[in-house]
Amino acid sequence: MSIDLDGPEPLYRQIANFIARRIADGTYPPNRKVPSESAICEEFGVSRRTARSAYALLAERGLIVTVPGKGTYVAERSRDADEDGDADR
Repeated sequence: MSIDLDGPEPLYRQIANFIARRIADGTYPPNRKVPSESAICEEFGVSRRTARSAYALLAERGLIVTVPGKGTYVAERSRDADEDGDADR
């Protein structure tokens, strides 16, 4: 994935959208861990703050959940969300 440093969309949103696509295509399946913030920093060459903001946006969208002491996981998709198409926001 290439990040558009000169475009108007903030980096954290670009990263969140990329991870959301990975969730949608099954690269990161429900109830399984997503990469750590450190791994995101390394993969995309961004700061921890940027990675944290991307994950905060994904959590706000209901795509990931953080379990204290365990890590961050892909949220389980509900049947209602699948039927409404809301899970692919």
